[in-house]
Amino acid sequence: WEMPSRSALLDTLETGVCRVERDGISHTCPARFALVGTMNPEEGTLRPQLLDRFGLYVAVTGEREPEARKEVVRRRLAFEENPAAFCARWAPEQEALRRRIGSAQALLPQVSLPEPLFDTVARVCTALQVDGHRADITMLKTARALAALEGRTEAGMEELRRAAELALPHRLRRAPFEQAGDAGIDWEALFYG
Repeated sequence: WEMPSRSALLDTLETGVCRVERDGISHTCPARFALVGTMNPEEGTLRPQLLDRFGLYVAVTGEREPEARKEVVRRRLAFEENPAAFCARWAPEQEALRRRIGSAQALLPQVSLPEPLFDTVARVCTALQVDGHRADITMLKTARALAALEGRTEAGMEELRRAAELALPHRLRRAPFEQAGDAGIDWEALFYG
């Protein structure tokens, strides 16, 4: 078995269809999965055409507050000492989150996107010179998901702003070797100013 290329994997994710063509065999089947990628920017970057295929971007950094850092270390050491006890300790929070996500998934088909959100997405993506339309679509889908997670049946400007912070940073034009990020964008002014 050979690992598929990145673009073949992304094509399968986007189309929802897995195609296998090998040694005279041609087969297709439905494919529904979520792709989560991690990378260390110090080790290089992805080509822009691949970056655009990732819907959302989350930068993970170390905690800056001393108390928060200490808590991260405490939890890690507690997990290493007794993984079963650690998991049991956090099981109620995990179960609550699982139920909340399940409720949001059930509500999602009922969540509407008012026309002003489409206007804002077009304005913001145009102002930031975002190529293509994947960002626009991702922002609106993410706003719907955020509204569903909050138990609402209509997405609003706040969900759209939060969605933009996840869907746009890796799509913004930047100089060569510059890392993905929001490039100092004033999201509040862009959405409400």
